[in-house]
Amino acid sequence: MADALPVTAEDGLWLRIDRPTNVLAIVSVIWTATPVDPDALRRLLLERVVDPYPVFRRRPVLDEGSGSATWEEDPDFDVDHHLLVGPLPPGRPETVLRQEVGRLRSTPVDLTRPPWSVHLLQGYADGSAMVVRAHHALADGVRMTRLLLALLDPCDGRADDARPVATHGADDVLPDLLATVRHPWRVLGAGLRLATSALNTAVDTVEILGWVNPRTAWSGPPGETKTAAWSEAIPLELLAHLAHEDGASVNDVCLALLGGAVARAHEDELSGPTPSDLAWMVPVNLDPIDAGPPERLGNHFALVLVVLPLRGPFRARLAEVHARVERIRHSWEPLLTHGLQRILGRAPGPLGTAVSDALAGKAIGVITNVPGPRTPMALAGAEVTGLVGWAPCSADQLLTACIVSYAGTVRIGFGTDQRRMGDARLLVHALDQELAAVVREHRAAHPGHLPRPTPRRRTP
Repeated sequence: MADALPVTAEDGLWLRIDRPTNVLAIVSVIWTATPVDPDALRRLLLERVVDPYPVFRRRPVLDEGSGSATWEEDPDFDVDHHLLVGPLPPGRPETVLRQEVGRLRSTPVDLTRPPWSVHLLQGYADGSAMVVRAHHALADGVRMTRLLLALLDPCDGRADDARPVATHGADDVLPDLLATVRHPWRVLGAGLRLATSALNTAVDTVEILGWVNPRTAWSGPPGETKTAAWSEAIPLELLAHLAHEDGASVNDVCLALLGGAVARAHEDELSGPTPSDLAWMVPVNLDPIDAGPPERLGNHFALVLVVLPLRGPFRARLAEVHARVERIRHSWEPLLTHGLQRILGRAPGPLGTAVSDALAGKAIGVITNVPGPRTPMALAGAEVTGLVGWAPCSADQLLTACIVSYAGTVRIGFGTDQRRMGDARLLVHALDQELAAVVREHRAAHPGHLPRPTPRRRTP
C-alpha cells in the first residue's frame, strides 16, 4: 500500500467545514446527442483522471484530535465503485435529471472511499447525461472543471479551440515594474496601477469588514434538501452585443441579468421588500490561465466578496456591476483573502470553522463563471450538447449560481436550498423574464441593432 500523504491546509479546510446542510461537493452535468459507451468512458476516466492523479485512488482520513487529515490509499479501489451506469429514471427527462442533480447536491459524500463519483444516465432524450460529483478537498472548481473538460475531445479533431478555463484573474503589475531600464513609461503606468490597487484594496477591505447582507424573506438557516435548474442556451453573440454597448464584459452582463432575476423571483413569490444589493462570494483563479488538464490538483484560489445591485434599470445595474468588478480586479483583495484562507486552514478546528462561517455569512451564496470550449466537443465519441456545473455553498449560504459558456452559447444555472428558497426553477423562470425584458427594452431604444437570438430548442 502506498504511503499516506498529508492533506494540505487549504484542502483540509473544506473537509472541516463540510456539513449536512451544505455538502462541500462540486457537481457538474454534461449531456450528449447520442449515447455514451460506458466502456469507453471507463477507459477515459482511467487514462485521463485516475492514472495521472493518484489522489483519485485515495480517501481522506481525519484525525479528530489534531484536526489534520491524510490521503490514504483505498485498498479496495475499483473504478466501477465510482462510475455508476444506469437508465434515466422514468419521467420527463429534464425534470428527472434536475432531481438527480438536486439529490447529489443534498447527499453527504462518502469519505470511506475516494470522494468522487460519475453517474452515467442512459436515455436522456437520444443520448446520455453524465453527472460528476467531487469533494472540494480534491480540487477547486477551476481545476476540477479543467479536468472534466480534459475528458472531451474536439469534434473536428483540432485541439486549438479549447478555451482557457478560469474565473476572474488578478491584475499583475510586476512585469511592468521590472521593465525599468528598457521601458520607463511602463514603470510609470505600473506605479499608477499600484497606487490604484492599494486604494481599491483599502476600499474593498472596509466593505468586507462592514458588510452585512440585508435580511430577506429567504433568510435563515438552510435545510438538507437542495435543488438545481439551468437556463436554455443563450447566444453568446447576444450577450456580447449587450456588453459592447456599455463597454462592459459578457460576465458583467450575466451578473447584471442574474441580479435582476434574483430580484424578480423575490418580488414575485415572496412577501417583504426586495433589497437593493446582495453580496456573493466569487472565486478568483490564482493559477496561470491555461487550457488542458491541470498540472496538479488541490485548491489554489481566492474568494472575493462582490455586491450585486438587484433593483433599477438594467443599464444602470450593468454599469454598477462593471465598476465593482473592475475595482476588485485592480486590487489585492484576492491575494489577501487567499492568505486568510491559508491561515484558516492552519488554525485550530473550531476557530478556523467559526471565522470561515462568519465570512461566508456575509454572502447569500456563490457565483462561478467558467468559459468553456468555443467549438463543439465530444465525450467518448458522443457530441456534447450542453454542460453546466456548480460550486458548493458553505455555512448558512442558500444559493449557488454558475455562468458556463460552450460552443457559442451561455447557460446560467441555479442551485437553491429548498427549505428557504424553494425550487431553483423559480430563478430560471425569472431569468427568462429578465432577459426578455432587457432585449425588448434594447430593441425599442435601438431598432435593428441587437442580433436576434437563434430559435432555441427546449432541452429534453
